[in-house]
Amino acid sequence: MRNAHLRMGTLQFTKTTRDTTIDVRLRMDRMIAEHEEASRSAQCHLLSVVGNDQEIAAIAAALSEEARFYVSGPGIDRRMVTVGESPAVYRSSISVPGRRRPLRHLVAMSDELTKTCAGGNQSARRTVLCDDDPAFVLYRLGVRFGLPVLAEWSHWVAGELSRRGAIQPLVGIGCKPILVMGTKKRFLGWIGHGLKRGLIQIPEGRESGSWLVPDSFGVEVEAAREEAA
Repeated sequence: MRNAHLRMGTLQFTKTTRDTTIDVRLRMDRMIAEHEEASRSAQCHLLSVVGNDQEIAAIAAALSEEARFYVSGPGIDRRMVTVGESPAVYRSSISVPGRRRPLRHLVAMSDELTKTCAGGNQSARRTVLCDDDPAFVLYRLGVRFGLPVLAEWSHWVAGELSRRGAIQPLVGIGCKPILVMGTKKRFLGWIGHGLKRGLIQIPEGRESGSWLVPDSFGVEVEAAREEAA
């Protein structure tokens, strides 16, 4: 946690009207973005920021208008991003000892990211994930598409994804996001091929297993609170 705020980024929103100029800068502990060559701005899949009432209200209003933001962070040059149409926006309060008013926390997710939940868009060809850990990747794909998978297959599946060029790194702050390309039918085909060739196996007498997936979200938020305080 020491110097954790140095690993966080900054989000800036600027809007000029006839009477005034809105210029908001917030600390950002999480971000996932995807660069698009043909677009003026990068597609942003996740934003997590903290600030006061007025700042968070301004960002929430901007998101509803499909506004563009400037972001920067460790190892990331300043760039323009947009969360796009119909983002899911969540707002909450954070009580900080010694501070009279609570901080406000806002998380925004793109429509594509929200559909990576269980059963979300079964015909999808792309899955945005916030971590590249093999166990996490297989677990999330299994949950989304209802795949019959075991934790022991994690590294084999990760190797197949890499060998077939089905993984693309994304731009991240506070996480190691990736884009996995493939359909449910394609993943099932790979699993069936692996089982037939004995590359992966189902242990005899195995009824269920446990998943050890990383829990990287939640450690830098304390630094965000201290910095904003």
